[in-house]
Amino acid sequence: MADTVTGTIPEYVLFDMDNTLYDFYFAKTRSCEAVADLVGCGEGMELFRYFMSGTHGFEHHNNIRDFMGDRGIFEPHLYEEACAVYEEVKLASLALYPGVEETLRLLADAGVSMAIVTDAESPQAEKRLAATRVRDYFAGVMTPDQSGVRKPKPEMFHAAAAILKCSVHEAWLVGDSPKREIEPGNLLGMTTVYAKYGDWIGIPYPRIRPHYTLQSFSDLQDIMHLKK
Repeated sequence: MADTVTGTIPEYVLFDMDNTLYDFYFAKTRSCEAVADLVGCGEGMELFRYFMSGTHGFEHHNNIRDFMGDRGIFEPHLYEEACAVYEEVKLASLALYPGVEETLRLLADAGVSMAIVTDAESPQAEKRLAATRVRDYFAGVMTPDQSGVRKPKPEMFHAAAAILKCSVHEAWLVGDSPKREIEPGNLLGMTTVYAKYGDWIGIPYPRIRPHYTLQSFSDLQDIMHLKK
């Protein structure tokens, strides 16, 4: 359950996307497994570690190129097929966490203005929101290719708040990362909501304290006094 309950419904809410609205870790590992099966070499988690290394970034297909090259199996045609399979399986594996669609609908019905703030690039973000069929709930999507920065830079959150035509301190922020969302949100005077259920990394940060902690997305309904 959430830590405490507020008495009012917020006017503005910024949501992280990956691992807050849906299990992106699952989709990512499934897509890496599919690539490993296709190329007939290595394990899915081995490829996943290439994406985690930071060499090319968490989304870049060059991670697949390196994975294949290090195993001596790189061929242009197979690489292109692997990239296509990776993207197809990743999108197909996205599924909203329980209660997400219902809670977003209740927020929309209550007149809450919502936007996405994500480190995914715009094309990737739009594809995921379309695949999970929640894009229409959000007034806009703020991404690094639009803002010029990534989380936890404060400019990212100011740019996202501008979509809703509000000051950053007027908005609530819901996300699964203590370092990239909760800490900067606190410093900016936002009301922060930690989506603990989606924090698959699970590194404890005892000094970073959100205003609320979610064990499930549906906890927002009680925190925000939403009428079901």
